[in-house]
Amino acid sequence: MVNEQRQCGLNLVTSTHLGPLFSDDDDYFSYFDPSDTLSLQRAILDLRRYIQVEGPFDGIIAFSQGATLASTLLLAEHGKLGSDQEENHSSAFKCAIFLAAGYAWSFDALRNNKWARVDENSGLRIRIPTAHVWAHNDHLGPDVGTTVAALCVPDTRYTYTHDEGHTVPGRRSPEKLNATLKIVRRVIWEGSLATEY
Repeated sequence: MVNEQRQCGLNLVTSTHLGPLFSDDDDYFSYFDPSDTLSLQRAILDLRRYIQVEGPFDGIIAFSQGATLASTLLLAEHGKLGSDQEENHSSAFKCAIFLAAGYAWSFDALRNNKWARVDENSGLRIRIPTAHVWAHNDHLGPDVGTTVAALCVPDTRYTYTHDEGHTVPGRRSPEKLNATLKIVRRVIWEGSLATEY
């Protein structure tokens, strides 16, 4: 996507986990460079700007690095990207679906060129209905999925774990796909009950 002032940042990366759908030898684009705090900060601000112009939206669905970006944005919005914020803020989304989510990063730390995960004891919470689907055997680590889920309000947080690695359940496993769809539908339904964004 091109902006008159600058080209928005999509980084060229080599895939390590796109599975049988795509070759690991090809190059792919990512939202940010996972080794560069400025790159993630820029991606969050670009996404925020896009949401302000095009939103609000019914929901956000994100996989892996996209889930890191989405969860970091939602938590940063809770903290108004660093400023004081009311407890009951509005969101640009009615629900969120996180698939193989990694970590949510502190936007305040990113602004200081530091990596710091949002701690579940920080008080920051994603306060919209959320679905979380991840594998207990994800090669990216045992806490993939759990850390973002812990940052969401428990009453409207739905989780499903599977054993298919860093992927989303699909047709190859109908029972796992149905379990995933069940919580996704629940979250969309709960989000649809919201009267305002």
